[in-house]
Amino acid sequence: MGWILAHITIVHVLLRKVTAMIPRRRANLHPRLRRDIRQWMQMPRPESEAALREWERRFADYVGMPDAAALHSGRRALMLAVEHMGLQRGDEMIVPAYTFGEILLPIQALGIRLIPADIDPATLNATPESIAARITSRTRAILALHLFGVPCRISEIMDMAAARGIGVVEDCAHALGSSVAGRHVGTFGQAALFSFEMSKPVNTFGGGMLVGRDPALLARARAANDREPLSHAALFRKIRATQFEQFLFRSRLAFPLLYLLSTPSCRDAMNRLYRRSQDVHRSHERYSAVRAHLGLRELETLDERLQVRRRRAAQYRQMLRNDIRCQEIGDGIETTCYFFVAVLPCDAVAVRRRLLFKGIDAGAEEEIMDNCAAMLGYRDCPNVDRVFRRAIALPMYDGITEDAVSRVAEAVNASI
Repeated sequence: MGWILAHITIVHVLLRKVTAMIPRRRANLHPRLRRDIRQWMQMPRPESEAALREWERRFADYVGMPDAAALHSGRRALMLAVEHMGLQRGDEMIVPAYTFGEILLPIQALGIRLIPADIDPATLNATPESIAARITSRTRAILALHLFGVPCRISEIMDMAAARGIGVVEDCAHALGSSVAGRHVGTFGQAALFSFEMSKPVNTFGGGMLVGRDPALLARARAANDREPLSHAALFRKIRATQFEQFLFRSRLAFPLLYLLSTPSCRDAMNRLYRRSQDVHRSHERYSAVRAHLGLRELETLDERLQVRRRRAAQYRQMLRNDIRCQEIGDGIETTCYFFVAVLPCDAVAVRRRLLFKGIDAGAEEEIMDNCAAMLGYRDCPNVDRVFRRAIALPMYDGITEDAVSRVAEAVNASI
């Protein structure tokens, strides 16, 4: 009881001092969102199907692929790609050591052995060298992740995989709009997945897209989507959650929850609660024309919004201390700046907590990504071990202002 009262007292005192908070993420909410959704829900079925096909066509054209298929989640797209490659129980798939661990669990459930490849501490992506070191006679596929929107060395990975007869799936969940020498990510591998969750560059409040060059794969994906029930419950649930989250930040009521999240004794429980709230698999819904209309609207402004994100990221890079290593972006690379992640010269959890007391929401450890090497039982990925402890995700979203970035950068510099 004493512990609880102490925390309540701290929260009460600090809440009076905290000014408007700067969130780590913020989704766009169109002023006519609910009205438009209800109008789209009334469309006749032929018009709805035409809207969905138009969304898939426009998406494929934007990326530079012949076709695309919308699904209820990026994870479902990944599973369909893996199944289509014909991986069997006992086969091996190389995955990045630093990614969202929950996307790997369904693949493991198929009996496929997941082998983590260590990351480059500068780019935070798995490298061709670390992947090559993991290849065995049982390797059948590679998951090539473009982490936080920064493309991995995908051309080299493709050359290596092709020479060995290994398939490659690109994880572009963070990377719609990222490119390598003018070529969009998602066009290199046998298949690629994209995600449209609320914090993604294109937000349809859930859903994903599968792209590939094999018509049979995309036909299979469309058939899978058509088998899902048509419902909008998850869509409205996510909209309500987004509106509530934004209300919490405007009212400063987010502070008590974030304070608990930063408290060691509460972090595990709070993280489980957060991930459960974001779990798109609690209810499978068909990717509908309503979400397609949202996607078409978001795609129209994507390039413009990404340019603003890139300017804000450049501002962070200019203002942060020299001993803070921002995620490296190579020559010829364009990134979405989905997250802005930097590696600190110290462990990030304490810095994250100090920033919270200054009204800034940042992410650390599993709030950013998981140490999947440790999760899979491997102890020979030293780079991810270090990055996991020291990485911090700073506020980055559409509409973040120069003043907000300056406030964050100055607070980070003063908190180390």
